[in-house]
Amino acid sequence: MDPDQYRAGVTELYQAEIVGEGLFSTLLANCPREHAYGMALLLQLEGEAKVRLRPFLWRLGLTLVEDESMRAAGSEVAQTLKNLPWSQAMLELAELVQPYLARYRALESAAPAGDRALVRFMVEHELTVLRFAELQVAGDTEGALQAVRAQLDHAWPAS
Repeated sequence: MDPDQYRAGVTELYQAEIVGEGLFSTLLANCPREHAYGMALLLQLEGEAKVRLRPFLWRLGLTLVEDESMRAAGSEVAQTLKNLPWSQAMLELAELVQPYLARYRALESAAPAGDRALVRFMVEHELTVLRFAELQVAGDTEGALQAVRAQLDHAWPAS
């Protein structure tokens, strides 16, 4: 991966979190109450990852400006998911994560040693969203919630 491709990949890490915020914020606004806590945790996960990435982008001279079209794109995806039965929406979410996961793994392989831990964190981040969706489909709501809470610096208890 050449340096320009690497920098584009790092930018994608950041902008994809904005997509995720749009997605989970819109789902939170439209989901049944029993799923709201999970959507709130996923929204928190996206926000925390975005904040974690900012110093990385700054160091590489990349923009921290949020592309609002990315948030809108996430919201558009949520509009299609919100009308599906929950398990189908979670299957769709798992499918949505797959391309990001593949690109982030490739980015991790190309990352300089000093960047690898942060890019690895983003791979784990995508795996967490995937685990959440898969566990929801399997009916393991508590396992899904715990998978997300384990990744958060600022989780809150269910109440």
